[in-house]
Amino acid sequence: MGARAPGGSGLIGRERERDLVSSFLAGLSDGGRILHLSGVPGIGKTAVLRFAVDAAARREVPVLSTSWVPDERGLRYAALHGLLRPRLPRLRQLPPEERSLLESVFAGHAAEPEPERLARSALRLLALAPGPVLVCVDDFDRLDAASRDTIGHMARLCGQTQVSMVVAERTAPAAWLPADALTTVLTPLPADEARELVHRSRPSAAHAEAELVLAVAQGNPLALTELSLGGNGLRDAAGFGMLPATPRLADAYAEDLRALSAAGHGVLLTAALSTSSVVQEILDAGARLPGGTQAARAGLAEIAERGLVDVREHHIRFPEPLIRTAVLHTASAARRMAAHAALGHSVTDPAHAAWHTAQCVTGADEELAERLESLAEGPWPGAGLLRALAALECAARLSADPERRAGRLLRAAELACHHGLVEQAHQHARGIDPDELGDLGSAMLLWLHDLVPGNLPVGRERIAHLCSAARAVAAAHPVLAQKLLHAAAGRCWWQQAGATDRDLVVRTLKELRTPPWGTRDIAVLALTDPLSVSRLPLRTSEPPDPDQRLLLGQAAHLTGDLAQAAVFLQEAEAAARADGRHGRLPHILAARALGEIWRGSEWRTAEAMAAEGRMIATGLEHRNFAVRAIGAQGVLAALQGRHDRARQCAAEIDEASLHLGQGQHLSLATLTRVLTASGTGRYAEAYTQLRASFTELLTPYSFEQFWGLAFLVEAALPAGEADDARAVVEQIDHRTRTGRSPLLERILDYAGAVLAQDEEAENRYRAALGDGSEQWPLLYAMTQFSHGVWLRRRRRVLESRAPLTTAESVFRSLGAMPRAELAAAELRAAGLADTTESGNTAAQVLSPQQLTIARLAAQGLTNRAIAERLQLSPRTVASHLYQIFPKLDVTSRAQLAEKLHPR
Repeated sequence: MGARAPGGSGLIGRERERDLVSSFLAGLSDGGRILHLSGVPGIGKTAVLRFAVDAAARREVPVLSTSWVPDERGLRYAALHGLLRPRLPRLRQLPPEERSLLESVFAGHAAEPEPERLARSALRLLALAPGPVLVCVDDFDRLDAASRDTIGHMARLCGQTQVSMVVAERTAPAAWLPADALTTVLTPLPADEARELVHRSRPSAAHAEAELVLAVAQGNPLALTELSLGGNGLRDAAGFGMLPATPRLADAYAEDLRALSAAGHGVLLTAALSTSSVVQEILDAGARLPGGTQAARAGLAEIAERGLVDVREHHIRFPEPLIRTAVLHTASAARRMAAHAALGHSVTDPAHAAWHTAQCVTGADEELAERLESLAEGPWPGAGLLRALAALECAARLSADPERRAGRLLRAAELACHHGLVEQAHQHARGIDPDELGDLGSAMLLWLHDLVPGNLPVGRERIAHLCSAARAVAAAHPVLAQKLLHAAAGRCWWQQAGATDRDLVVRTLKELRTPPWGTRDIAVLALTDPLSVSRLPLRTSEPPDPDQRLLLGQAAHLTGDLAQAAVFLQEAEAAARADGRHGRLPHILAARALGEIWRGSEWRTAEAMAAEGRMIATGLEHRNFAVRAIGAQGVLAALQGRHDRARQCAAEIDEASLHLGQGQHLSLATLTRVLTASGTGRYAEAYTQLRASFTELLTPYSFEQFWGLAFLVEAALPAGEADDARAVVEQIDHRTRTGRSPLLERILDYAGAVLAQDEEAENRYRAALGDGSEQWPLLYAMTQFSHGVWLRRRRRVLESRAPLTTAESVFRSLGAMPRAELAAAELRAAGLADTTESGNTAAQVLSPQQLTIARLAAQGLTNRAIAERLQLSPRTVASHLYQIFPKLDVTSRAQLAEKLHPR
């Protein structure tokens, strides 16, 4: 196995090796050649050999292969026989002496033949067929000695024949290779190729598990396809941050371990299990095993001589870390427990010694459990999480007190959930017995039900249950009470709960907590009444805590302060990735993607965030955040003019909202459909759809309504709804005077300018385009466009060109192509020629306004839709088209489209 996709779908990556094999095969007709592949077990040598076999077959080059077979370990010439078996029917075509030699060797009757003579006979047999022949030899270093000697001589002699060879082995190129042989050492797969191999081999694996496998496998293809968390809990390997080996992975190292002495096996197992790399501590542990100190020292010398470990500066290092898990797989439970017991006495670090001792203890031991618990302290880079989870699991097992046991299991479940290990979180949660713990146990399980993704939806009655549980445990467990209130507030937001439920959460918070509010308290208020906290300073402690960054980012996002949210969420994302807290990423990425729609100068970043957030959230069953990410994708698609994709996203949001029983997501579906309508010139439809969401201002959840306000105002004038839009703006202005985000301030400025009477409009636009307006590129471009249109409609044509040019440039940079084309049409109407129109007949015979109408008609827009977009009457549009058709010598819109956009 190597970097080969499951199902034989080809080699992943390995471009250098592909090129080398292709070059090698291209020269086969020039005479025998040798290609030597080497690398550690599982690195992909066999996969490259298979690639060579497939490539040779496509060139119609005959291929003969042989490899090591464990059951033939003691059979002389077994591998050579396997190689020549397809050609043995042709033995009679050889000279009698060579035929007799091969027959005697394979019958086992001949005395030891000279290897070179036997090699010449074998090559003669292979070369009987005309043309080049390719010989592929896998695991050369593990073949029986007789076959290995003969094949080595064949390699030195094949340059005189048409036989070429590809030989793979673990060791580096040896003396038996001819000087002109091509050689390459296979190295671990780069991160991108390793990730692709994991996803291809286990498409259903959750993102977090895949990342753990990547951290442990370190680019080894066999490990990438074999390692997994499995369903049997964490085992011995978790003590040193590894995943347990599978039988196939263990078999890759079995031959290396088979020849070891009992002393070598003992000290290798002890070193493999040890959480300490200090030589003396491992030797001290070995001295407690059968054979004592002398055997331990002899065993260490043996495994060092074989290259299984590297002893340097009083420490033991494993050149191939995966061999540690293979050693554990092959050792019996009794031998592992004996080694753990010895290490518990010899390892000097108290926490690490506790880990080893705990593997041998069956009863309760609180002192040992406390020492173990310290191993779970973060951070947890890479596979360090495995050690933390295993320590908490073991500490819970050793806990005599039910409350302490439950607390450790709760901590393990939270840690697993934050890192995206949903199944492990469920396993730990199942260990908490509410009957044994009463209110505390019930409170823990309520919290975990809300924390762990994938649980079945529950109704709004859960909000009261969470508040009640928070009151019950607040005195003895204030941190758990805060978490329960945060869960209740989250349910208020997702389910758009009414004032009664929101007031209950806020009232409970104020009963249990007092100002100044902590970070989680602010997040609770942001989820239930964001306007009440919009003026509160959002600051982290020193040093900042990753949980604080996420909670403050959430609070800033919910209050509409997207600039501050971006800072906190970017820091939270960096911390989550560094610590491996993949369970946090869907929340962070969905919020960042939505914020980047307004703050980004180009939307590729937002698209990447939304796509990754959706992928991770789907894998972790974070359904709410998956839908939020789809919402971001839908809004982006609509703004970019990919209307079919936008409609698909909106439909997916509707379906998910129905399944989840939550209406919070529907605002994004509505916004997506509105932008699709306005993007195709259907402003009246867009206004009607969006206006329905402003019939009642849901203040706690209104920040997305505020986003929609900008597009409501944009559609108001062409839809003939300016007076109604002014009433909506006035209502929002009144309701938000106590606290507004910077974005809402800008949207209200935009709305005031667009809807202003002529005598006020100039000053309003000046204010809307004042200092800082460029920080919101989409809104800035919308304001510039509206200003340019306003100027042109008042015959200030020359003045209109600058804002329209700016608007078109920003829209194009963002990727908002429908709006960019609309700005370009306005520029043409303002008499600014499009440099791309040179040589275009339509541009030469039509006026700028006629050209714009022709293009919109060619796109399939109706007269009414064109009229709404250009703020004309449908009759005026029809009149223009009546003149356009004869000018362009067309009689239908289909011909018009062909004329303007020839294929």
